[in-house]
Amino acid sequence: MENNNKYYQSRHFLRLLHRYEKSVSEGHVPYLEADELTDIAEYYMTGKQDAKANQAIQAAIDMHPDSVDPQIFLARQRMFYGQLDKAHAIVDAITEQDDCEVIYIRAELLIKEGHADQASDFLLEQMGKMQDNLDSYLYDATSIFMDYDQWELASEWLEQLRDAFPTHPRLPILEAEIHMGLDDYETALTMLKKILDEEPYSSEAWNLLSETYVALEMYPEALEAADFSLAINPQDSDALLMKGNAYMHEDEMEKAIEHYTKYLETQPDDLSVLISLIICYTNEERYKEALPLLDKAEQYARKLPEREADLPQIYQLRAYALSRIDKSAEALATIAKAREISDQSLAWKFDMSEGDIYLQIRDTKQAEQCFVAALEKSPEQGETLFNIALSYSNAGYYDVAIDLLDDVWTIYGTQEGKFVVPYLASCYLYKNDMANFLDYLKLAPQCDREATLYLFRDRYPDIAPEEYYAYAYKEIYGVFPEK
Repeated sequence: MENNNKYYQSRHFLRLLHRYEKSVSEGHVPYLEADELTDIAEYYMTGKQDAKANQAIQAAIDMHPDSVDPQIFLARQRMFYGQLDKAHAIVDAITEQDDCEVIYIRAELLIKEGHADQASDFLLEQMGKMQDNLDSYLYDATSIFMDYDQWELASEWLEQLRDAFPTHPRLPILEAEIHMGLDDYETALTMLKKILDEEPYSSEAWNLLSETYVALEMYPEALEAADFSLAINPQDSDALLMKGNAYMHEDEMEKAIEHYTKYLETQPDDLSVLISLIICYTNEERYKEALPLLDKAEQYARKLPEREADLPQIYQLRAYALSRIDKSAEALATIAKAREISDQSLAWKFDMSEGDIYLQIRDTKQAEQCFVAALEKSPEQGETLFNIALSYSNAGYYDVAIDLLDDVWTIYGTQEGKFVVPYLASCYLYKNDMANFLDYLKLAPQCDREATLYLFRDRYPDIAPEEYYAYAYKEIYGVFPEK
């Protein structure tokens, strides 16, 4: 994807695109080579301009009916939309079955059908035909399994590439990325630092380093690495994404929104990032801005079969936003839609959502029934009870929330359950019970520092959580407490 983006921004491609679009605007398609028209079609596809993509690829087929590239594009397009039988039919009709692109897409179709091991076996069988370009073949095979998150198989193909071409220039970066895919981020971190010692201007390595830091919860380091990448290329979409992720984890939602929005300007079809942006808007209580984005997310998820699994989350986010702008009936109807398309094992999540919606309209009896049903079905009762407590707290029912948080503490035990302490402090603050507020706030940083920071940093900006108690005490009594 990164290489494609660089090509689409290149002077050569932009001149080609300008020539093509100028001719189309004048009522005809210029004569271009099959690969050039295919590149233009792929460019339009990345921008969700399906009609323009289809026009360009049809021109390629009309001008070059025996060319492989346009047929591969059509097959990938069908595969992308989950029409695997149609993709197979297109591939079967291609004359040059020994073309490497035909081999690759057959392997990809096997992976899409859930047969990754068979895909690997198939690529091994075809390898004998690729001896003239074996380095490219081994590299491409490794990349295919990486693209589909088949990290164990990618590692096996990487070893074949290493054995045959031990000095291949892409080996270090591929190995680091595979370690990331296998959740071995510490090893990846060491490898990426070594790569950057030798290639300090590698945007790709800086972006992977930033991603690794995010995975290791080292967010300032992630931001710094992404900034190095942006210094090399200010338009680097991956660096913008990494900054968005780091800011989101740091709960700096405004900055996360800014960077996710910039990223989506260049990668508008990235549903995962769109959902992250929606979550940021929701956390900022910007519900009316979140709703049109939720509509767009639903359209994407319905269009792509492999993303239909995202629909329940999209519906839950929409229901939450609707309930916060006093549209509870629409919110409940949205949860009902989520139930219709979801497995029964997720029913407890929808019970939770309905309970939260009923709390917003002060129907505590109905809310309690929903929460009881959620607890009965939930595989994680302690966590579910904690989330129920948060729902009551967010709705202003602080006494109920305190009782439930005490229950959570009992379920988890004295040490493991102490994470509830900052939330107890928050409830007592809103109850205006300052004695209990101070008692729990004093303990909060050592019980869950991150939660303490999240709950109280707006009240005590630029102060370490360990100092909150002293400043709260002074706020209440006019003097700092004696040490």
